[in-house]
Amino acid sequence: MQSKAEVIKAELAGKRVLDIGGCGFGADNAYERQLREAWGVVASRTTVDSSDHADISVDINREWPPLPANQWDITTAFDILEHLENPIAVLRAIPTDLLLVSLPNVLSPFCRRLEKIDLLHLYSFTDYTARTLLTTAGWQIEQLYYTFGKWSWASRLINTVGSLFPAWVGTGIMIHCRRK
Repeated sequence: MQSKAEVIKAELAGKRVLDIGGCGFGADNAYERQLREAWGVVASRTTVDSSDHADISVDINREWPPLPANQWDITTAFDILEHLENPIAVLRAIPTDLLLVSLPNVLSPFCRRLEKIDLLHLYSFTDYTARTLLTTAGWQIEQLYYTFGKWSWASRLINTVGSLFPAWVGTGIMIHCRRK
């Protein structure tokens, strides 16, 4: 299984990215440092979320900002849709024809443990519910796979063993989409 940082490096290099919810946790830990480094491969990145650090600061649970078409090559929504009151409305308003989504995988005991800590998740996902959400919002699934971090020796070991059972171990569901 790939880590989210590896996906960013492989899939977004040289692209102009609209990143929904992209300011992250703001923590300084190995996981967040790995992600910050990975984002260095993109041509440009515009973040949209409610933090003061976002390029476009807006509460997307309340409103969606008017965004120009053709300014970005792809939109990313990493670990944000599960926090939104109406994710379908946000997915329909995305101004690009390509979308890369990461969602928490409720089948993973590692993810369920993290979700007990984070009370802000309104939704949990399996590959079926993720597909249903995205197709209902007008997106065609091109590729779906599971991710697990590699920021420590323990996580690298779990990732290696978990690669045999990705749907049960992978903490994230990574989905490549194209607008229908």
